Amino acid sequence: MSKSTRATPARPGATTDRWALFVVVMMSLVLLGLVARVAQLQAAPPEGLVPFLSDRQSRADLPGRRGDVLDRRGRVLAATRFGVRVFVDPEEFAVKDKELNLERLARVLGQDRETVQAKVSSAMIANEKAKEQAQSTGEKPRLDRVVFLTPDVIDEATEQAVRDLRLRGVHLERREVRSVVGGPIAERLVGVVGFEGAGLTGAEARYDEKLQGEDGEFRFVRDSRGRPLWVPLGGVTPPSAGRDVRLSFDLEIQRILDEEVNRGVIDADAQGGRGVILDLATGEVLAMSDVRRTLPDVVEYDWLTVIPKDKGLGGPRYLTIKPDENASNPRNRLVEDVYEPGSTFKSFMWAAALEAGVVRLDEVFDTGGGRWTTPYGRPIADVVRRGTQTWREVLVNSSNIGMVKGTSRLTFEQMRNAVTKFGFGSRTGIGLGGETAGIVTPMSRWTKYTQTSVAIGHEVAVTPIQMVRAFAAVARSGDLAGLLPDVTLLAKDPGATSETGVDGKVTLLHRVLRADTAAATRETLRGVTHKMDENLKKATGEEGWRYELFGKSGTAEIPLGEPPKGKRRPRGSDGYFKGQYNSSFIAAGPFEQPKLVCLVIIDDPGPERIARKQHYGSWVAGPVVRRVMDRSLAYLGVPASAKPTGDGVGHEGD
Repeated sequence: MSKSTRATPARPGATTDRWALFVVVMMSLVLLGLVARVAQLQAAPPEGLVPFLSDRQSRADLPGRRGDVLDRRGRVLAATRFGVRVFVDPEEFAVKDKELNLERLARVLGQDRETVQAKVSSAMIANEKAKEQAQSTGEKPRLDRVVFLTPDVIDEATEQAVRDLRLRGVHLERREVRSVVGGPIAERLVGVVGFEGAGLTGAEARYDEKLQGEDGEFRFVRDSRGRPLWVPLGGVTPPSAGRDVRLSFDLEIQRILDEEVNRGVIDADAQGGRGVILDLATGEVLAMSDVRRTLPDVVEYDWLTVIPKDKGLGGPRYLTIKPDENASNPRNRLVEDVYEPGSTFKSFMWAAALEAGVVRLDEVFDTGGGRWTTPYGRPIADVVRRGTQTWREVLVNSSNIGMVKGTSRLTFEQMRNAVTKFGFGSRTGIGLGGETAGIVTPMSRWTKYTQTSVAIGHEVAVTPIQMVRAFAAVARSGDLAGLLPDVTLLAKDPGATSETGVDGKVTLLHRVLRADTAAATRETLRGVTHKMDENLKKATGEEGWRYELFGKSGTAEIPLGEPPKGKRRPRGSDGYFKGQYNSSFIAAGPFEQPKLVCLVIIDDPGPERIARKQHYGSWVAGPVVRRVMDRSLAYLGVPASAKPTGDGVGHEGD
């Protein structure tokens, strides 16, 4: 009997498993097909779809981050950071509990509820009116969907507090913010960036091309509701960041200068003060300071009153610092405002006469006991009356008579050429907007009176940056002695000079004086600071200094300047605020190996200073320069000077 066969029963669920496997495989094939189709559409969509896709294509900018502005040591002066600001969509803002929500929101933002409510409510009302108008016209209403509650970004704690409220219609906008540190003058020098991301003023404008990042692009196809659907191949172009710019400024030296100029202004009860520090080797500007004070007893000049020559201390004290035309963007008085330098200018004219060989260091001049009249009838007076003085003593004692007698031996052309050779009458090229060239009388109008005035620092108007640049030619030693530096706001590599330039650019040498003339001028000016230190010790008890300096003081009445539009200088006025002065001091040091030059101007010392005859540059600006130089040189690690051995010759006046 044959063995019969019997079918094996199917395992329960085997058919289901096969179907499941089949479904998975088919879905995978479909998905792969879709992916392939998407890739095909991304790379080369069919012609029939191109018009449709073009209507659905969108793009968004990917902003390139702007480079940072740094000080010479790499500390941040200006940087781009991301922050958020708060806005309300009045169409989304919940009507329910509106008052309560507005109050909660205002409390978190640190604002009063009425202000926040007014902003939101006014937008709601405007939107309702727009809707009513649209109904009558059949047009789509233009609604206000954004009401900013914070003009600037908020801090992280406030941001989180707003998020925690979870209020409908309250949103956070992420945006780039340019923040600046370093005080008011640093803000002015760094400048501002406009809404479009371009530098508008200061270093931001000067070096905008370097700082500016390159924007990228994000292209995508959106669905019918405007949501991103896919990104085509090559649809993302990444942004590139701008380059950082390292300025010559030193934040610590800037802090020192700001502190001491502020102190000097308050001590002198002055309307303001200015200061600038220059690196002698490189021509780099290390710090600038511009201080202004509002005083209750100061009145604005009406351009009608003739100011008498003998105004004295009983007359009105006029405003001598010209107001800014744009308060949000104040001018930089170190490069934009000119002043008459007074006796500080004698350093250059004294050196020019010595350079030309028309005087000798040991030549004796009869200064007439402090009173003398020129051959053309102009009276000249000295603050301190002396009989005879050598050419060296003429500068140390700041003798107006001696200066006029010595420099009058120069021809008109020689003297004017000397003025322009030092860089006066020309912009320094520092690269800050608004820089002025100053005022030098044209050769065609140069007279004997001009010759006399310029010799003692009048009938010439200069900027502070011009003064430190010119003094640098006198102050520099070694191979750089007598050379006029190129001033710069960009930091240089260690070991560079002003002649090596920035980024390897070579600058042509500009010789102003022979090295021996510069050395003789430095040696002579050392006597000025010796006497200043002695006088201050006697008057205030202040003593003890680390570095030997050489420099010159100056005091000059303040010119009225150009009258405002529609005004003119009154007849009979000689163009000065009588009894009101710019008192200045310029110095370099240390004497053995000069490294820095510093100029400080105190604008209009108060009446009490004038009454005590302590309004001169050596009394109000000199101590400021002394403190600034001592602190700055110590910060830079410069070894202290040996105890000086001066000749004891000094001045009591300007």
